[in-house]
Amino acid sequence: MKNNTKIATAWGLTLIAAALQVSLAANPAPNPVNQGNDDYVEYQNNVDASLADGANPGAFTVDDGKALFLKARGPNHKNLSTCDFGLGPGVLKGAYSELPRYFKDTGRVQGLEGRLMTCMKTIQGYSEDDIKKKYLMPEYKTADEGDSTGSDLATLATYVAAQSNGLKFDTKIDDPHMEKAYHLGEYMFFHRWGEMDLNCATCHGYNGRTVRGVPLPNLLDTHTAGMVMAAFPAYVIKDGTMRTQWWRNERCVMAMRLPWLKTDSDLDNALTTFMRVQATKSDVKINIPGSKARA
Repeated sequence: MKNNTKIATAWGLTLIAAALQVSLAANPAPNPVNQGNDDYVEYQNNVDASLADGANPGAFTVDDGKALFLKARGPNHKNLSTCDFGLGPGVLKGAYSELPRYFKDTGRVQGLEGRLMTCMKTIQGYSEDDIKKKYLMPEYKTADEGDSTGSDLATLATYVAAQSNGLKFDTKIDDPHMEKAYHLGEYMFFHRWGEMDLNCATCHGYNGRTVRGVPLPNLLDTHTAGMVMAAFPAYVIKDGTMRTQWWRNERCVMAMRLPWLKTDSDLDNALTTFMRVQATKSDVKINIPGSKARA
């Protein structure tokens, strides 16, 4: 794990240095809306229909997440009811719809998982090592296709995200930190990496791409991006558990044979920022828990 961390750190620093060479005034990627991505839309609608009318097991995770969120835990024996997700301490309605965002208290752009970990440390008194062992290590087992292990972090994220149900994403590029995160995420999406010479756009920048017979979403199509973003955290039928946006990002990075994508890393938050801005351009509303046949 230590060697992997060193490799990932070196990879991240190299990536950031390269991305900063990209002009922040560069024109963003084209954003087609409903441009022939109908195969994925139809496929996902069928998956959603199979878990409609209260049949999505992820609904139990929302309830479990609420109980965990309000439970006094950690060295400080406190709950997370005063956690600030960007709209003020304890305000959950609409908070997820505006993430990732820049937080002054950490001096970083953070998404949902990262913000939860920050509150676990500052409010509940958990250490970095506590969080790694109790909340992150279970997720590290998911490199095995058949592993249905979940985590309390995913459970908490599901509850908080569900409090924005019915709202559209509204991730704003309204300061230099968010602008930098957006362009770093854009760079990550289009730049080819590693021995396989792949990028995110290889699978998710075109219509009609499939893997193992499953249609892949074109995330440059704003409606499709909205569908994908609004569904995470999602109940993954293949895994039998909830998966977060970070987990989805990591699966793609792993498929490209790149080092592990650390939860709440600048790279993870940047990639999510880029995709959330795509989703913000759509009219799709957040509906947690979402559903995926596989992810």
